[in-house]
Amino acid sequence: MKKNDPAQRPVPAVDESFDPWEQVRPIPLFVVALVFALAIWGLLTYVSEYQAQRRAAEVQQARQAAPAPAAQLAAQGLDGDAAVMELVLAGKGQAWSCASCHGAAGQGGLNTPRLAGQPAEYLKKQLQDFRSGLRHNESMAYVVRALTDDDIDMVARYYAGIALPAPLQPSLGGDLARGKLLAEKGDWKTDVPACFSCHGMQGEGVAPGFPALAGQQPDYLFAQLAAWHAGERGNSPQQLMDGIARRMNPDDMRAVADYLGSLPPVPATTLVAAAPAPAP
Repeated sequence: MKKNDPAQRPVPAVDESFDPWEQVRPIPLFVVALVFALAIWGLLTYVSEYQAQRRAAEVQQARQAAPAPAAQLAAQGLDGDAAVMELVLAGKGQAWSCASCHGAAGQGGLNTPRLAGQPAEYLKKQLQDFRSGLRHNESMAYVVRALTDDDIDMVARYYAGIALPAPLQPSLGGDLARGKLLAEKGDWKTDVPACFSCHGMQGEGVAPGFPALAGQQPDYLFAQLAAWHAGERGNSPQQLMDGIARRMNPDDMRAVADYLGSLPPVPATTLVAAAPAPAP
């Protein structure tokens, strides 16, 4: 027998727990979450920058295509100096113009409110509320942050000086008789006061807290009542509208919105003529 004969060597015991393959270690959960968060952040940043660039391009394109402020002013018979018409018709910086949504004459449409004939101090307060965040609307907040206090004052006075004599047609299918009752007398069974008790006997508005309602877009009036009812709007003086709207049902909201929209707006000249003459 040979001394180093392999057949005579002892056979080692088999380690059944031995795994020739390297065990896969799981990636820590926080690493997965970090990678995922970075990916989302990068995507959102890209989308935000793309939208900003696209918005800037649209604003620039609109400005290049729009007639000069003086030409639009003359065409519509409106009056305003060059600075305010630049804001109204062209916007400021990357913020779009007032006219792009509300119209140069402040006529609005559907859920975009009429601005023409609103008390200047009311319009000024709403713009300041959008800027401070007291009133919520992303588009308005973006625009008004580009405006100075002087800009806000100019725009408010410009739209307040425009009269829109034409009433609107009811668009919500509301009960006009019920709307008239709510506007003039309210419904004390549900603790809803008359609209005219705060907004003027003709719905002409009382600055600075109460806007003109006569001739306002019915869709916009209904949307604002619904927002107060749901607690999404909260900049009413002493929270009056918050409580009133919560006590109104949708049918009453449609009724009063249609009725108020169908009323002819009170011209500014009428309001001035109705004011008492100063003592000599």
